[in-house]
Amino acid sequence: MDYSKVLGLPVKDIYEREVGTLVGFEIDSRGMPSSFFIMMPNGSFLKVEGEAVEAGKDYVVLKNFWKIKAESLIRGMEVTKRRLEALEKLRQEHQIPTNVYDELKNTYVKDMNDLNNKIVELVSELSKVQEELKNRLDMLTRIRSINMVQLSTGEIDEISYKAAENMIESSLDITLLEIKETESILARLKNLKQKTSYETTHRSNFLELLKAINNNKQQNSDSPLVVRLQSVMQNHPQ
Repeated sequence: MDYSKVLGLPVKDIYEREVGTLVGFEIDSRGMPSSFFIMMPNGSFLKVEGEAVEAGKDYVVLKNFWKIKAESLIRGMEVTKRRLEALEKLRQEHQIPTNVYDELKNTYVKDMNDLNNKIVELVSELSKVQEELKNRLDMLTRIRSINMVQLSTGEIDEISYKAAENMIESSLDITLLEIKETESILARLKNLKQKTSYETTHRSNFLELLKAINNNKQQNSDSPLVVRLQSVMQNHPQ
């Protein structure tokens, strides 16, 4: 593929939201793109790994790079775990010299520790992302409430209210999907059962996150947001 043809194309995320414009890329020794550069609407730049970008006809899709990072770490953990298990079996069967066993085990254990550290870092990053998503939900809820009040007082008309409400509805649904995706990634990382100490530090419950949207933390489980969440989860199973 001629990657120069994607330069200048708009970039959208998986929810078809405009992200920016693809303005550059780097090629590795195999001739494959190792990274892409996206110019954001505010003039800043976003650098993403090559596998996070998928070329379309009229625009470029930016895939969920949190999920890509998680899958890469999970694959690495699974492969390293199998290597350690195979190494132990070969040792028990006396099919491998002791010095080679020690050398390989040290290498694999180091790989496992490095992967564990990266998982801890990713969980921390995802926790921050969740906080940002919660704040976005909070803001959407507040704006919706203000609009409802102003509609009731006649400060805004029905047409303006419905136009704003449609945008809020769309953003709300997408944000809920983003939270669900983040929760799914965290669950997969925790299922590795490696260095579980960080799990209690970064515990995240989806419904608890939504219930904490309001400052008074008194959101009921049958509130419109939670009802919408349940609908989203049913329509988009993991």
